[in-house]
Amino acid sequence: MTEVTVTDVQHKAETILAEHGLCDHCLGRQFARLGFGLENWERGLIVRDRLDRGKDLDEESFVRDNIPDEEPGREGCGLCDGLFVELDRYVNRVLNALDRYQFDTFLIGCRPPAEVVEAEEALWEEVGIQWVEPIKSEVNRLIGKQIEEQLEVTVDFERPDINAIMDIGKDRVEMQVNSIFIYGKYNKYSRDLPQTRWPCGNCRGKGCDDCDWTGKQYQESVEELVAEPFLRAAKAVETKFHGAGREDVDAKCLGKREFVLELVEPEMRNLDPQELADKVNEMYGDRVEVFDMQFTDRHKVEEVKSRRADKTYRALVQLTDSVSDEQLERLDQIEGTVKQATPTRVEHRRADRVRERTVHSVDWERVDEDRFELTVAAEAGTYIKELISGDAEKTRPSVSQLLGTEAECIELDVIGIEY
Repeated sequence: MTEVTVTDVQHKAETILAEHGLCDHCLGRQFARLGFGLENWERGLIVRDRLDRGKDLDEESFVRDNIPDEEPGREGCGLCDGLFVELDRYVNRVLNALDRYQFDTFLIGCRPPAEVVEAEEALWEEVGIQWVEPIKSEVNRLIGKQIEEQLEVTVDFERPDINAIMDIGKDRVEMQVNSIFIYGKYNKYSRDLPQTRWPCGNCRGKGCDDCDWTGKQYQESVEELVAEPFLRAAKAVETKFHGAGREDVDAKCLGKREFVLELVEPEMRNLDPQELADKVNEMYGDRVEVFDMQFTDRHKVEEVKSRRADKTYRALVQLTDSVSDEQLERLDQIEGTVKQATPTRVEHRRADRVRERTVHSVDWERVDEDRFELTVAAEAGTYIKELISGDAEKTRPSVSQLLGTEAECIELDVIGIEY
């Protein structure tokens, strides 16, 4: 580290005062790393006072006892152009912008006018950047300190609830409101309900005769039913639903599937997740039910979406021909490794390749001569409908292959999810 000497500090101060008309804030900011517990305007007063009285200026000069008994200068400034004179007004602008939001943590940012930034950089080129604090940093700190005191909230540099950016050149405040994340699990009891919003296949969400101008293939989804009371309570702009996989639209989910509900740009944050979950269950409990709703963070989204959970399914199987119990006993051969090429029904959106999956167990119970109930425990990613039909032999072995007759899954339930 370069040794700090009287000549270093004093020469820099004399050069600035002789050639640049700076306010006390901007003057003191050039020595911001010297001394402790001082504001920059106090450092500026110390610099002026000691040089005016012909005293040496060094590292040891920046102590509270050396602050003269006077207010910071309010004269014009060749660097900030009076920015600090207007600081209280900027604080009020930020307070007004924050007024409609509930939050516990915050962060302040600012954008000084381009000419101020250019003037600061030009000064640094002339006198160096040793000991300085950028003007953005000082403005952020001073505004943030007042917000913290007046609203009794806390600065958070990592993940604040809200970030207010004061654009000084345009005299406006931009708000960056971080999402609320709520973890939960759901059961779906309907066979006509997708997990997330499903745009109309004809108009792609724009609205047409086919979708009755709603823009949706299905008028409701698990996401929309679960999100409704949360969206309203939080006064959020929108929601995003992050599920741990998904079941088919026509499949029930009885195994409590994990999800994270993201509330985007909420105004209200003081929510009671369980109380809102009770409202979901009261209004839509015959179609979807939620459990264990609780606050979480954005990291939970990746955790939930990347989870590969083995599942247990119950399927009602319809056969073209009747079969005997002896034939049904062949289904034990499905246990073990199953090879599945990309199913016909999803090949338009997934890579065409063969996947190997493990079937842990298979059990069956006859319903009548050409129908039976199949219970399958399988590795994550196993296509159960194709395990039954064979999908034109793209899945081997399959129920259809082993029984020697066409087999179709007419009802499918997810009855267990292993987390």
